[in-house]
Amino acid sequence: MNAQEPPYGEGLIIDKLYVTKGNSTLLDALSVQIHPGQCIAVQSNHITGQLIIDLLMNRAKPSAGSVTWRGVPLSSASLATKIGWIRQGDPLYERLTPKDALIFYMKMYGAYHKDRLEQLLKLTGLHECVNTPLGKCTLSEQRRFHLARAAAHRPELIVIEDPEFHMDLESSYLLRQWINTMCEEGASIFMTVPSLESALTMTNHVVRLTPSGFKSVIIEDEVPVAGTLQEVEIFEAHGHTSDAEQQVFVAEAEDGGQEGTRTTESLNKDVSSQPSTKDKKSTIQAAENEEDEPESAAAGQRFVPQISFDKIPARIEDKIVLIDPLELNYIESQDGASQLHMHSGSLPCTMTLMELERKLKAFGFFRCHRSYLVNLQRVREVIIWSRNSYSLVLDDENKSKVPLSKNKYEEMKAIMGIG
Repeated sequence: MNAQEPPYGEGLIIDKLYVTKGNSTLLDALSVQIHPGQCIAVQSNHITGQLIIDLLMNRAKPSAGSVTWRGVPLSSASLATKIGWIRQGDPLYERLTPKDALIFYMKMYGAYHKDRLEQLLKLTGLHECVNTPLGKCTLSEQRRFHLARAAAHRPELIVIEDPEFHMDLESSYLLRQWINTMCEEGASIFMTVPSLESALTMTNHVVRLTPSGFKSVIIEDEVPVAGTLQEVEIFEAHGHTSDAEQQVFVAEAEDGGQEGTRTTESLNKDVSSQPSTKDKKSTIQAAENEEDEPESAAAGQRFVPQISFDKIPARIEDKIVLIDPLELNYIESQDGASQLHMHSGSLPCTMTLMELERKLKAFGFFRCHRSYLVNLQRVREVIIWSRNSYSLVLDDENKSKVPLSKNKYEEMKAIMGIG
Protein backbone atom coordinates (compact mmCIF):
# COMPACT_ATOMS: atom_id res chain seq x y z
CA MET A 1 0.00 0.00 0.00
CA ASN A 2 3.01 2.26 0.16
CA ALA A 3 3.66 4.26 -2.97
CA GLN A 4 6.92 5.94 -3.84
CA GLU A 5 7.37 9.49 -2.60
CA PRO A 6 5.57 11.69 -5.16
CA PRO A 7 6.24 15.32 -5.94
CA TYR A 8 4.57 17.85 -3.66
CA GLY A 9 0.94 18.30 -4.68
CA GLU A 10 0.43 14.74 -5.89
CA GLY A 11 -2.14 13.39 -3.45
CA LEU A 12 -4.15 14.73 -0.53
CA ILE A 13 -2.45 17.41 1.53
CA ILE A 14 -4.02 18.64 4.77
CA ASP A 15 -1.89 21.57 5.84
CA LYS A 16 -2.24 22.82 9.44
CA LEU A 17 -6.02 22.54 9.48
CA TYR A 18 -7.16 24.31 12.64
CA VAL A 19 -10.51 25.31 14.16
CA THR A 20 -11.25 27.59 17.11
CA LYS A 21 -14.47 29.00 18.51
CA GLY A 22 -14.09 31.88 20.92
CA ASN A 23 -11.43 30.83 23.41
CA SER A 24 -11.90 27.13 22.69
CA THR A 25 -9.91 24.97 20.31
CA LEU A 26 -12.23 22.58 18.46
CA LEU A 27 -9.49 21.05 16.31
CA ASP A 28 -5.75 21.08 16.95
CA ALA A 29 -3.56 21.72 13.92
CA LEU A 30 -3.77 18.68 11.66
CA SER A 31 -1.20 18.10 8.93
CA VAL A 32 -1.36 14.96 6.79
CA GLN A 33 -0.13 14.01 3.31
CA ILE A 34 -1.54 10.94 1.55
CA HIS A 35 0.03 9.54 -1.59
CA PRO A 36 -1.76 7.55 -4.30
CA GLY A 37 -2.31 3.97 -3.16
CA GLN A 38 -1.95 4.87 0.51
CA CYS A 39 -4.46 4.56 3.38
CA ILE A 40 -4.24 6.81 6.43
CA ALA A 41 -6.42 6.66 9.54
CA VAL A 42 -6.87 9.55 11.95
CA GLN A 43 -7.85 8.17 15.36
CA SER A 44 -9.94 10.56 17.43
CA ASN A 45 -13.25 10.76 19.25
CA HIS A 46 -16.47 10.77 17.24
CA ILE A 47 -17.09 14.54 17.48
CA THR A 48 -13.59 15.45 16.28
CA GLY A 49 -13.77 12.88 13.48
CA GLN A 50 -17.09 14.28 12.32
CA LEU A 51 -15.66 17.81 12.34
CA ILE A 52 -12.67 16.75 10.23
CA ILE A 53 -14.94 15.20 7.57
CA ASP A 54 -17.16 18.31 7.60
CA LEU A 55 -14.07 20.43 6.95
CA LEU A 56 -12.99 18.23 4.04
CA MET A 57 -16.50 18.43 2.55
CA ASN A 58 -16.52 22.22 3.00
CA ARG A 59 -19.51 21.98 5.35
CA ALA A 60 -17.50 23.66 8.11
CA LYS A 61 -15.00 26.50 7.85
CA PRO A 62 -11.49 26.20 9.29
CA SER A 63 -9.89 29.01 11.27
CA ALA A 64 -6.64 28.31 9.44
CA GLY A 65 -5.08 25.79 7.10
CA SER A 66 -5.94 24.27 3.73
CA VAL A 67 -6.90 20.97 2.08
CA THR A 68 -5.88 20.17 -1.50
CA TRP A 69 -5.92 17.20 -3.88
CA ARG A 70 -3.11 17.29 -6.43
CA GLY A 71 -2.72 20.99 -5.72
CA VAL A 72 -6.43 21.81 -6.24
CA PRO A 73 -8.63 22.88 -3.27
CA LEU A 74 -10.73 19.90 -2.20
CA SER A 75 -13.89 22.02 -2.37
CA SER A 76 -13.38 22.64 -6.11
CA ALA A 77 -16.26 21.43 -8.32
CA SER A 78 -13.72 19.93 -10.71
CA LEU A 79 -12.93 17.23 -8.12
CA ALA A 80 -16.52 16.09 -7.59
CA THR A 81 -16.15 12.99 -9.78
CA LYS A 82 -12.71 12.11 -8.38
CA ILE A 83 -13.73 11.66 -4.75
CA GLY A 84 -15.89 9.06 -3.01
CA TRP A 85 -17.48 9.91 0.34
CA ILE A 86 -18.84 7.66 3.10
CA ARG A 87 -20.54 9.27 6.11
CA GLN A 88 -22.33 7.67 9.04
CA GLY A 89 -25.71 9.06 8.04
CA ASP A 90 -25.56 8.50 4.28
CA PRO A 91 -29.07 8.00 2.81
CA LEU A 92 -30.23 4.99 0.80
CA TYR A 93 -32.69 4.32 -2.00
CA GLU A 94 -34.54 1.83 0.18
CA ARG A 95 -36.71 0.43 -2.63
CA LEU A 96 -33.74 -0.37 -4.86
CA THR A 97 -31.69 -3.54 -4.55
CA PRO A 98 -27.92 -3.21 -4.03
CA LYS A 99 -27.35 -4.13 -7.69
CA ASP A 100 -29.89 -1.64 -9.06
CA ALA A 101 -28.62 1.13 -6.79
CA LEU A 102 -25.01 0.52 -7.86
CA ILE A 103 -26.03 0.63 -11.54
CA PHE A 104 -27.80 3.93 -10.87
CA TYR A 105 -24.72 5.50 -9.26
CA MET A 106 -22.37 4.21 -11.94
CA LYS A 107 -24.53 5.61 -14.72
CA MET A 108 -24.86 8.91 -12.89
CA TYR A 109 -21.06 9.26 -13.05
CA GLY A 110 -20.90 7.87 -16.57
CA ALA A 111 -18.82 4.96 -15.30
CA TYR A 112 -21.08 1.93 -15.75
CA HIS A 113 -19.21 -1.29 -16.51
CA LYS A 114 -20.60 -4.76 -15.91
CA ASP A 115 -17.29 -6.26 -14.76
CA ARG A 116 -16.82 -3.45 -12.25
CA LEU A 117 -20.34 -4.00 -10.95
CA GLU A 118 -19.74 -7.72 -10.39
CA GLN A 119 -16.36 -7.05 -8.81
CA LEU A 120 -17.83 -4.66 -6.23
CA LEU A 121 -20.76 -6.94 -5.38
CA LYS A 122 -18.34 -9.80 -4.75
CA LEU A 123 -15.78 -7.66 -2.91
CA THR A 124 -18.37 -6.33 -0.45
CA GLY A 125 -20.20 -9.65 -0.04
CA LEU A 126 -23.51 -8.33 -1.39
CA HIS A 127 -24.29 -11.28 -3.67
CA GLU A 128 -26.37 -12.93 -0.95
CA CYS A 129 -28.72 -9.94 -0.75
CA VAL A 130 -28.38 -8.74 -4.34
CA ASN A 131 -32.15 -8.99 -4.91
CA THR A 132 -33.20 -7.67 -1.49
CA PRO A 133 -34.34 -4.02 -1.28
CA LEU A 134 -31.78 -1.96 0.62
CA GLY A 135 -34.46 -0.93 3.13
CA LYS A 136 -34.78 -4.60 4.19
CA CYS A 137 -31.04 -5.28 4.34
CA THR A 138 -29.27 -5.37 7.70
CA LEU A 139 -27.40 -2.28 8.91
CA SER A 140 -24.15 -4.11 8.28
CA GLU A 141 -25.16 -4.94 4.69
CA GLN A 142 -26.16 -1.33 4.16
CA ARG A 143 -22.73 -0.17 5.29
CA ARG A 144 -21.11 -2.63 2.88
CA PHE A 145 -23.25 -1.20 0.11
CA HIS A 146 -21.80 2.24 0.82
CA LEU A 147 -18.30 0.79 0.36
CA ALA A 148 -19.34 -0.43 -3.08
CA ARG A 149 -21.14 2.82 -3.89
CA ALA A 150 -18.13 5.00 -2.96
CA ALA A 151 -15.88 2.95 -5.26
CA ALA A 152 -18.36 2.58 -8.13
CA HIS A 153 -16.88 5.37 -10.30
CA ARG A 154 -13.22 4.48 -9.56
CA PRO A 155 -12.41 7.63 -7.55
CA GLU A 156 -8.87 8.77 -6.95
CA LEU A 157 -9.63 9.60 -3.29
CA ILE A 158 -12.06 7.96 -0.85
CA VAL A 159 -12.94 9.67 2.45
CA ILE A 160 -14.63 7.60 5.18
CA GLU A 161 -16.11 8.54 8.54
CA ASP A 162 -15.84 5.68 11.07
CA PRO A 163 -15.47 2.73 8.64
CA GLU A 164 -16.67 0.06 11.12
CA PHE A 165 -19.85 1.93 12.11
CA HIS A 166 -22.73 -0.61 12.31
CA MET A 167 -20.49 -3.40 10.99
CA ASP A 168 -20.48 -6.99 12.23
CA LEU A 169 -17.38 -9.20 12.25
CA GLU A 170 -17.89 -10.47 8.69
CA SER A 171 -18.31 -6.93 7.39
CA SER A 172 -15.17 -5.79 9.25
CA TYR A 173 -13.23 -8.54 7.49
CA LEU A 174 -14.64 -7.53 4.08
CA LEU A 175 -13.85 -3.89 4.86
CA ARG A 176 -10.15 -4.69 5.20
CA GLN A 177 -10.16 -6.63 1.93
CA TRP A 178 -11.90 -3.68 0.29
CA ILE A 179 -9.25 -1.25 1.63
CA ASN A 180 -6.43 -3.41 0.27
CA THR A 181 -8.11 -3.68 -3.15
CA MET A 182 -8.74 0.07 -3.41
CA CYS A 183 -5.12 0.82 -2.52
CA GLU A 184 -3.89 -1.72 -5.08
CA GLU A 185 -5.98 0.12 -7.67
CA GLY A 186 -4.11 3.32 -6.76
CA ALA A 187 -6.84 5.09 -4.79
CA SER A 188 -5.95 7.10 -1.70
CA ILE A 189 -8.04 6.49 1.43
CA PHE A 190 -8.51 8.91 4.31
CA MET A 191 -10.59 7.79 7.28
CA THR A 192 -11.42 8.87 10.81
CA VAL A 193 -11.53 6.02 13.33
CA PRO A 194 -12.63 6.18 16.99
CA SER A 195 -10.65 3.08 18.06
CA LEU A 196 -6.86 2.94 17.87
CA GLU A 197 -6.98 -0.86 18.01
CA SER A 198 -9.15 -0.98 14.89
CA ALA A 199 -7.07 1.63 13.09
CA LEU A 200 -3.88 -0.37 13.59
CA THR A 201 -5.43 -3.45 11.95
CA MET A 202 -6.63 -1.50 8.90
CA THR A 203 -3.49 0.42 7.96
CA ASN A 204 0.14 0.98 8.95
CA HIS A 205 -0.32 4.75 8.70
CA VAL A 206 -2.13 6.06 11.78
CA VAL A 207 -2.30 9.56 13.24
CA ARG A 208 -3.90 9.86 16.66
CA LEU A 209 -5.28 12.77 18.64
CA THR A 210 -3.42 13.19 21.95
CA PRO A 211 -3.67 15.87 24.67
CA SER A 212 -0.69 17.56 23.00
CA GLY A 213 -2.15 17.44 19.47
CA PHE A 214 -2.06 15.01 16.53
CA LYS A 215 0.88 12.60 16.46
CA SER A 216 1.87 9.74 14.17
CA VAL A 217 1.75 6.25 15.66
CA ILE A 218 5.02 4.36 15.26
CA ILE A 219 4.36 0.87 13.95
CA GLU A 220 6.58 -1.96 15.18
CA ASP A 221 9.27 -3.11 12.75
CA GLU A 222 8.99 -6.67 11.42
CA VAL A 223 12.57 -7.46 12.42
CA PRO A 224 13.33 -7.06 16.15
CA VAL A 225 15.78 -4.24 16.85
CA ALA A 226 19.11 -5.38 18.31
CA GLY A 227 19.37 -4.74 22.01
CA THR A 228 15.69 -5.14 22.86
CA LEU A 229 14.32 -7.14 25.75
CA GLN A 230 13.42 -9.93 23.35
CA GLU A 231 17.08 -10.29 22.38
CA VAL A 232 18.16 -10.47 26.01
CA GLU A 233 15.72 -13.30 26.63
CA ILE A 234 16.88 -15.22 23.55
CA PHE A 235 20.53 -15.10 24.67
CA GLU A 236 19.67 -16.17 28.20
CA ALA A 237 17.40 -19.01 26.98
CA HIS A 238 20.22 -20.59 24.98
CA GLY A 239 22.65 -20.30 27.89
CA HIS A 240 25.39 -18.67 25.77
CA THR A 241 25.67 -15.35 27.59
CA SER A 242 28.53 -14.42 29.82
CA ASP A 243 28.09 -11.78 32.52
CA ALA A 244 29.62 -9.19 30.22
CA GLU A 245 27.25 -10.03 27.36
CA GLN A 246 24.22 -9.84 29.64
CA GLN A 247 25.31 -6.43 30.91
CA VAL A 248 25.72 -5.12 27.37
CA PHE A 249 22.31 -6.29 26.12
CA VAL A 250 20.38 -5.37 29.27
CA ALA A 251 21.87 -1.87 29.21
CA GLU A 252 20.82 -1.43 25.59
CA ALA A 253 17.31 -2.74 26.30
CA GLU A 254 16.80 -0.31 29.18
CA ASP A 255 18.07 2.57 27.06
CA GLY A 256 15.52 1.68 24.38
CA GLY A 257 18.24 1.66 21.74
CA GLN A 258 18.80 5.41 22.11
CA GLU A 259 22.57 5.17 21.99
CA GLY A 260 22.75 2.92 18.95
CA THR A 261 23.17 -0.83 18.41
CA ARG A 262 26.30 -2.57 19.56
CA THR A 263 27.93 -4.63 16.82
CA THR A 264 29.20 -8.18 17.25
CA GLU A 265 32.76 -6.92 16.94
CA SER A 266 32.38 -4.39 19.74
CA LEU A 267 30.67 -7.00 21.89
CA ASN A 268 33.55 -9.42 21.37
CA LYS A 269 35.96 -6.70 22.46
CA ASP A 270 33.97 -6.17 25.64
CA VAL A 271 34.01 -9.91 26.34
CA SER A 272 37.74 -10.26 25.57
CA SER A 273 38.49 -7.50 28.06
CA GLN A 274 36.98 -9.65 30.85
CA PRO A 275 39.26 -11.94 32.95
CA SER A 276 40.07 -15.33 31.44
CA THR A 277 38.77 -18.59 32.91
CA LYS A 278 42.05 -19.08 34.75
CA ASP A 279 41.92 -15.56 36.18
CA LYS A 280 38.30 -16.12 37.24
CA LYS A 281 39.26 -19.28 39.13
CA SER A 282 41.98 -17.34 40.98
CA THR A 283 39.49 -14.63 41.85
CA ILE A 284 36.94 -17.17 43.12
CA GLN A 285 39.61 -18.88 45.24
CA ALA A 286 40.62 -15.54 46.73
CA ALA A 287 36.97 -14.79 47.51
CA GLU A 288 36.59 -18.14 49.26
CA ASN A 289 39.66 -17.42 51.36
CA GLU A 290 38.20 -14.07 52.37
CA GLU A 291 35.00 -15.81 53.51
CA ASP A 292 37.05 -17.84 55.99
CA GLU A 293 38.17 -14.64 57.74
CA PRO A 294 36.38 -13.43 60.90
CA GLU A 295 32.98 -11.91 60.19
CA SER A 296 33.32 -9.16 62.75
CA ALA A 297 33.05 -6.48 60.04
CA ALA A 298 29.66 -7.77 58.93
CA ALA A 299 28.38 -8.44 62.44
CA GLY A 300 27.10 -4.90 62.84
CA GLN A 301 25.28 -4.86 59.49
CA ARG A 302 21.53 -5.47 59.32
CA PHE A 303 20.24 -8.12 56.92
CA VAL A 304 17.40 -6.89 54.67
CA PRO A 305 15.45 -9.70 52.97
CA GLN A 306 14.45 -9.42 49.29
CA ILE A 307 10.72 -8.65 49.07
CA SER A 308 8.60 -9.62 46.06
CA PHE A 309 5.77 -7.14 45.35
CA ASP A 310 3.36 -8.14 42.62
CA LYS A 311 0.71 -5.42 42.55
CA ILE A 312 0.72 -2.63 39.96
CA PRO A 313 0.49 1.01 41.09
CA ALA A 314 -2.13 3.15 39.35
CA ARG A 315 -2.95 6.78 39.99
CA ILE A 316 -6.37 8.34 40.63
CA GLU A 317 -5.96 12.09 41.08
CA ASP A 318 -3.83 12.39 44.26
CA LYS A 319 -4.22 8.74 45.28
CA ILE A 320 -2.22 5.65 44.35
CA VAL A 321 -4.25 2.47 43.93
CA LEU A 322 -2.61 -0.98 43.91
CA ILE A 323 -4.02 -3.28 41.21
CA ASP A 324 -3.87 -7.07 41.26
CA PRO A 325 -2.30 -8.22 37.94
CA LEU A 326 -5.10 -10.75 37.44
CA GLU A 327 -7.63 -7.88 37.30
CA LEU A 328 -5.98 -6.49 34.17
CA ASN A 329 -7.24 -7.24 30.66
CA TYR A 330 -4.57 -5.39 28.70
CA ILE A 331 -2.18 -2.45 28.97
CA GLU A 332 -1.76 0.26 26.37
CA SER A 333 1.11 2.72 25.99
CA GLN A 334 0.00 6.23 25.04
CA ASP A 335 2.78 8.75 24.38
CA GLY A 336 5.12 6.95 26.77
CA ALA A 337 2.49 6.65 29.53
CA SER A 338 0.91 3.29 30.37
CA GLN A 339 -2.87 2.88 30.63
CA LEU A 340 -4.24 -0.10 32.59
CA HIS A 341 -7.49 -1.53 31.20
CA MET A 342 -9.72 -3.56 33.52
CA HIS A 343 -13.36 -4.66 33.69
CA SER A 344 -14.11 -1.62 35.85
CA GLY A 345 -12.46 0.90 33.51
CA SER A 346 -8.95 2.22 32.86
CA LEU A 347 -6.34 3.93 35.01
CA PRO A 348 -2.96 5.54 34.29
CA CYS A 349 0.21 3.87 35.55
CA THR A 350 3.61 5.42 36.20
CA MET A 351 5.53 2.31 35.09
CA THR A 352 6.74 2.02 31.49
CA LEU A 353 5.49 -0.74 29.22
CA MET A 354 8.91 -2.44 29.33
CA GLU A 355 8.89 -2.41 33.14
CA LEU A 356 5.38 -3.84 33.16
CA GLU A 357 6.38 -6.50 30.63
CA ARG A 358 9.16 -7.72 32.91
CA LYS A 359 6.97 -7.65 36.01
CA LEU A 360 3.89 -9.30 34.47
CA LYS A 361 5.44 -11.97 32.28
CA ALA A 362 5.09 -14.52 35.08
CA PHE A 363 1.35 -13.75 35.21
CA GLY A 364 0.78 -14.67 31.56
CA PHE A 365 1.08 -11.23 29.97
CA PHE A 366 2.42 -11.05 26.41
CA ARG A 367 3.86 -8.14 24.40
CA CYS A 368 1.55 -8.55 21.41
CA HIS A 369 2.38 -5.17 19.86
CA ARG A 370 4.83 -2.34 20.29
CA SER A 371 2.22 -0.41 22.30
CA TYR A 372 0.28 -3.26 23.97
CA LEU A 373 0.60 -5.92 26.65
CA VAL A 374 -2.27 -8.43 26.83
CA ASN A 375 -3.34 -10.88 29.52
CA LEU A 376 -3.39 -14.13 27.54
CA GLN A 377 -5.89 -15.59 30.01
CA ARG A 378 -8.40 -13.02 28.72
CA VAL A 379 -7.98 -13.80 25.01
CA ARG A 380 -11.14 -15.36 23.59
CA GLU A 381 -10.54 -15.14 19.82
CA VAL A 382 -7.72 -14.53 17.37
CA ILE A 383 -8.96 -12.76 14.24
CA ILE A 384 -6.87 -13.06 11.08
CA TRP A 385 -7.86 -10.11 8.91
CA SER A 386 -5.13 -10.83 6.37
CA ARG A 387 -1.67 -12.43 6.34
CA ASN A 388 -0.26 -9.18 7.78
CA SER A 389 -3.10 -8.07 10.07
CA TYR A 390 -4.33 -9.72 13.27
CA SER A 391 -6.46 -8.85 16.30
CA LEU A 392 -7.05 -10.43 19.70
CA VAL A 393 -10.62 -10.34 21.03
CA LEU A 394 -10.87 -10.42 24.82
CA ASP A 395 -13.59 -11.92 27.00
CA ASP A 396 -14.60 -8.67 28.73
CA GLU A 397 -18.05 -7.10 28.40
CA ASN A 398 -16.94 -4.81 25.55
CA LYS A 399 -15.20 -7.66 23.69
CA SER A 400 -12.16 -5.40 23.45
CA LYS A 401 -9.89 -5.79 20.44
CA VAL A 402 -6.13 -5.57 20.79
CA PRO A 403 -3.80 -5.49 17.76
CA LEU A 404 -1.35 -8.35 17.25
CA SER A 405 1.83 -7.65 15.29
CA LYS A 406 2.74 -9.95 12.43
CA ASN A 407 6.09 -10.89 13.96
CA LYS A 408 4.41 -11.69 17.30
CA TYR A 409 1.78 -14.00 15.82
CA GLU A 410 3.96 -17.12 15.57
CA GLU A 411 5.46 -16.50 19.01
CA MET A 412 1.99 -16.24 20.56
CA LYS A 413 0.83 -19.42 18.79
CA ALA A 414 3.75 -21.32 20.32
CA ILE A 415 3.00 -19.95 23.81
CA MET A 416 -0.71 -20.79 23.59
CA GLY A 417 -0.18 -24.15 21.90
CA ILE A 418 -2.08 -23.19 18.76
CA GLY A 419 -1.29 -25.43 15.78
